[in-house]
Amino acid sequence: MPATDRARLKDALTRLEKLYGRPKPPPKDPWVLLLLENVAYLVDDARRARTFATLKKRIGLAPAKLLATPDGKLADIIEQGGMLAPHRAHKVKRCAELALEIGLPNLRKAVRSDPALATKLLRRFPGIGIPSAEKILLFCRGQRALGPDSNALRVLRRLGHGKEYKTYDRTYRSVTDAVAPGLPADYPSLIRAHQLLRRHGQETCKTSAPRCDACPLAAGCVWFRSRRPG
Repeated sequence: MPATDRARLKDALTRLEKLYGRPKPPPKDPWVLLLLENVAYLVDDARRARTFATLKKRIGLAPAKLLATPDGKLADIIEQGGMLAPHRAHKVKRCAELALEIGLPNLRKAVRSDPALATKLLRRFPGIGIPSAEKILLFCRGQRALGPDSNALRVLRRLGHGKEYKTYDRTYRSVTDAVAPGLPADYPSLIRAHQLLRRHGQETCKTSAPRCDACPLAAGCVWFRSRRPG
């Protein structure tokens, strides 16, 4: 990445932090992050967190306790996490089965010290593809990769990083490869970048009806400039 692009990305993150404030650090435990991924569906972060908190309070997070809970009761406990509560309960139980099979100590060790093995293990869990696995590795300080979700990826593409392909996987790799050289090296700053870009995609740089008039990045946004008259 040229120095000008690195400076542009750094400036963009500074502007986003002025708009949204410094993000709260995410959990560092892969088991917590896996449950957060599966306990709710198509809800905002606050509702996901409330659903997770209810699960933790009512049952706990131990895999054996989750497996011992009747399906209907588990679905009722996480009902507030969006649609398809029985399906989400099944996914939580599948996570618990895998946690017992793999062993949480083994999973945590892999996440800290062996990104390749950790990625293979994480991808066995429901709903975990490469982006989610890379995000979990980032949050657990196991791999320096941005791991953007679809919201952050959209922001980066509109800013001109990487290329758009027919498949999401190719677009994801193109964008992450393009921004990698200009990313901060330390974990706190890299996690901050992940969170700020994600929030910007959720609240301002939306898929439809993006709020370009309120976007501090609009002046340097390739996508925005391409749609201006003249």
